[in-house]
Amino acid sequence: MLAAASSLGAQEHRFGPLPVAEAWLGSGSGFLSLPIEAPAAPEVGGGRWQVTASLSLSSFWLRSPSVSEVIEARRYRGPVTVEELDGISPWPGFEGIYFADMEVHRLRLDARRRFGRRLELGIKTSIVNADGGVIDPLIEGFHDFFGFRQSGRPQTLENGYALYFRRDGPGGYGEQLRFVRFEQAGLGVGETIVSLKSGLGPESATWRQAIQVQLKLPTADVDRFHGTGSVDAAIQYLVSRPWRRWTLHGNAGFTRLGSHDLLTLEPQNIITVAIAGERPIGPGSSIVLQIRHQQSPFRQLNLSILGVTATLIDIGWTRRLGSSGGNLDRSAYFSLTNNTAKYGSAVDISLHAGIRFRSN
Repeated sequence: MLAAASSLGAQEHRFGPLPVAEAWLGSGSGFLSLPIEAPAAPEVGGGRWQVTASLSLSSFWLRSPSVSEVIEARRYRGPVTVEELDGISPWPGFEGIYFADMEVHRLRLDARRRFGRRLELGIKTSIVNADGGVIDPLIEGFHDFFGFRQSGRPQTLENGYALYFRRDGPGGYGEQLRFVRFEQAGLGVGETIVSLKSGLGPESATWRQAIQVQLKLPTADVDRFHGTGSVDAAIQYLVSRPWRRWTLHGNAGFTRLGSHDLLTLEPQNIITVAIAGERPIGPGSSIVLQIRHQQSPFRQLNLSILGVTATLIDIGWTRRLGSSGGNLDRSAYFSLTNNTAKYGSAVDISLHAGIRFRSN
């Protein structure tokens, strides 16, 4: 999650800690991922509950170079079919081909409980919907307005759904791969993640450090691509410190992913690093900027640029809504994730919004 620790100086004294912005931080394309926790340490204070309800929308438009050539050569707009993809020769050499066009909508509930001054226990669960989505016209209009390349979108079905992965010969685990899904997965239960976070080192008004361990349970339906169907684990180091009117954050994580039978993936390790900064922009509001650099869980498959390391930018805005009855602090956030390079390897764009309640 993209997160902010607290604001600085007189503004913090007057308005209290600013709210937290967050985004779904998946590895690689987001299909096989354990969300990465924010670069921030837990707030000091015992006996405090924090509950966040969030909704995210992620659009995927992934294709190998050989698929792009065929799509962009079309003179018409229509669906990409299995027969069309089966007829494409892998390029270059034994490298496989892939095509993914879909939206993932995720309604998540994240509950956390602090024990003592430095320990936090959390659980996250979600409802996932995977289908053709609704925002393709918005993305195409945005590209047209700024003169960005459309990369074959106007030649394909608007708001379509397709997952196609193929490797015909040697070049990865299992040597041969064929996974095809053109029927929309629809609604289902997502993965469940439990976490334990603990502060590290002496408490300081400047440097704040924490270590967090996460465990993902296989509660999602792997056949419908709502999750991996494996038990994954992660450990990460989190650090934050103030700098002028900013609060800076750093994050380095190690994730152990389980196997994925449908995609012939063996257990593997994923490294993710991130830097972020939060700056107050007015009473009770702040902006958060983050850059993430993360390995792809698909690099075993030898499927072109789908396996390259991705760089993603997150931009968030938070707003403190004040206290409600029962001594609950409320805050809201909105954030956007964009893939800055290697557009065939990671989520194209993600939008996130949520509201958080925290007991005093």
